Formats: sequence, structure tokens, C-alpha cells
Amino acid sequence: MQRPVRVCFWTTTFGPDLIALAWDLDARDDFELRVAVDNPAAIMAEPSLQRRPLRAPLLDKTRGGMRALRRFAPDVVVIDNEAPWWRLARAGFVLWHGYGWKGPNDLREMASCYLQLGLHWGSPLHRNKRLRWACFGPQDLDHRTRVARLSPNNCVEIGATSHDVLRTPIDRAELARAYPIDVAGRRNVLIAPTWHYGGVLGHWGDETQMLDRLVGRVRDHGANVILRLHDKWRMSPEILRVVEDLASRWDHVLLKFKNEHPDGLADLQIADVLITNMSSIANLFYATGRPTIHVFPVRDEHETFTWRRRWLGTIRQSSVSSVREIWKLRPEINGGFMARSQEELLGQVDQALADPGCCAARARWFVDTYMLGADGRACERVRESLLELAARVRE
Repeated sequence: MQRPVRVCFWTTTFGPDLIALAWDLDARDDFELRVAVDNPAAIMAEPSLQRRPLRAPLLDKTRGGMRALRRFAPDVVVIDNEAPWWRLARAGFVLWHGYGWKGPNDLREMASCYLQLGLHWGSPLHRNKRLRWACFGPQDLDHRTRVARLSPNNCVEIGATSHDVLRTPIDRAELARAYPIDVAGRRNVLIAPTWHYGGVLGHWGDETQMLDRLVGRVRDHGANVILRLHDKWRMSPEILRVVEDLASRWDHVLLKFKNEHPDGLADLQIADVLITNMSSIANLFYATGRPTIHVFPVRDEHETFTWRRRWLGTIRQSSVSSVREIWKLRPEINGGFMARSQEELLGQVDQALADPGCCAARARWFVDTYMLGADGRACERVRESLLELAARVRE
């Protein structure tokens, strides 16, 4: 009998797609799993893993964890956007975090990632039997091959693994004990902006006043706010002061940063409404069918724009003539509402909390068109690709 395929996760952020895939592989006898993270104890304390712990060990991404992974001798390493420091396996599988509107994801932007992949498994730009890159659907495949220049032979369409989990509602009481606010007895509005535009609502006026009006309107509906931001170190001191002051003044607001609380999956499962300024987390939430409100992220898309991106571990800013230059999908192509002013946003909050099904058809259209329909088979497609990779490197 052939031994199980050994898979190691090497994660920058152990987020929704990786958690969903880890659960799937962990439950099977034909795969053996290890998960390398920055802080195993903190990860195990997150809501999703409190509710459903992994059988597989969570290892610290330190020398000790690296030695344990070398002894494990994985067949394939699954990464999100950064490879391990040393090659641990003869094959790699890239489960890139999020399919959103931001681009261009061209050769220049992807150069650091491609360099890492090349050092481990060879160039992703040419046919490579040791490397696979997961695409969310046909449009993502086209963009990855035409703009990011990946070889089509290295790409596989899988959808989103987190959709396999999010398409089925859960009893929120199963997650409630992991939250300091009442997420089971009250409705929850998840505000999850991307970091690339600087603030959240500040392009419409004073950031503090804008956010106060929004969380006040949510409170009027008897709902909580979960304000989920990207890594804390990506935030400007000004924005940090605003959001930390906000959370200290409103008892129905829970502030979370991605690097401190990477488990976005649980937040998506308990959210009744999502508000975002075009973060790719929206494309995962669509599988729930619940309302999503997209804040148009700039005041004027034709004016000069400050573009924020991460490069070799640092945050760099550059000026572009129009925000159109950094979009690969137009913001109007989405699975919910679009707000171009605060009054429009507040009205959409009212509608979303009054009518939970108001965006269901639009969300269904998006996942059917762009993400393989959230058909519940994304993890299965990843398993097939991992089995193929393992067979190739064992030849």
C-alpha cells in the first residue's frame, strides 16, 4: 500500500482558504499534513481552530520547526505568497491569497515571488512539472497567464477552497465563546477594508467622523461591528489612532488585525453583512449569499493616486496617474452593492440589515462567472493536483 502524500503548509497568513484546505486534507487517510505558522499557540486559539482543531501538528516557522519539517520530508509544500527559506520538498503548490480587483499582478509586481519559486522549484513562467498555481476561475487563469505571464501548463482552476465551507451556514453558537462580544445573539456587520488605499472612508471626509456615523448606524440596528484590518504594521500611525480610538469608545465594536488574528474564516461565517473598500475577502463572502457593500475606494478614479504595495518586506508608495492603472477588475463588477458616498453607504446598510437576501442573486452571478460557482469541489480539485505533483516527484 502506497504511503500517504505528505503535504506541508508554509503560510504567511493562515487565512480562510488555507484553513479550509487544511481541514479537508487533515480528515483524509491518503494525505499526511504539517502546518508551519509564525505563532502556533495563537493560531490554535483562533475561533475556527477552537471549533474544529486539526489533528496535524502546527509547527513554528523557526529553526526547530524547520528541522521537524525536514524530518517529515514532505512531497509538496503549499504556500500562499512566500516560499520557505530552504527547499523542503521537490514540488510546490501556490494557493495565492484572494482573487480581488487589485492588480496589475504583472511581472514587475510578482518578481519577488517568482524569484523565490525559481530558487525552489524552477521558473513558473515555463512549463514546470514541479510547480502548480491555483486559479479561481477562467478570468483569473487568463489574467495569470496573459498579464502575470505564468505558463498555462502550471495553472489549475480550482475556485476558492473556503467556498467549500462558507456555502453551508453554521450554528454561530459554536464560535461564540471565542469572541468577546455577543456574536450569536446579535447580528454582525464585518468591515474588512484592504490596506492599499490608506484609510477606509477618509476619501469622503474626516475618517473619524465617517466611521463614527457608520458604526452608529449599525448600532441603531442592534448589531455589532467587527472591524477587521490588514496587518497592523501596514497601517499608518494616523489610521491606527483613529481605529483604536473608535474601538475604545464603542462597546459594540471589535477591532482585529490580520497579523494578530489571521482567522478571517470565522468572521465570514458569523457576518450578516460585509462592508469593504474592494478587498478580495468579498469574493469569499459571496458564497454565503449574504449582502456585501463595496465602498468605491477613491474620491475620483481619474485623479493622481498614491499606490501602496509591499516589496521585499517593506511598504512602498508610488504615484500613479489614475487608480484605473492598478485595477484588474472594474469595481462595478462585484457581487453586491456599490456605495459612492456616505449617504449611499448608510442607506445600503439599512437595506442589507432589513433584507438579508437583497444581494443573493448578484453574489451567485459573480461566483458562477468568476469562481467556478462555489460548487463545493475546490478542495477536491486541489487534492487531485497535489496527487499529480506527488506522483511526478516520486518518479
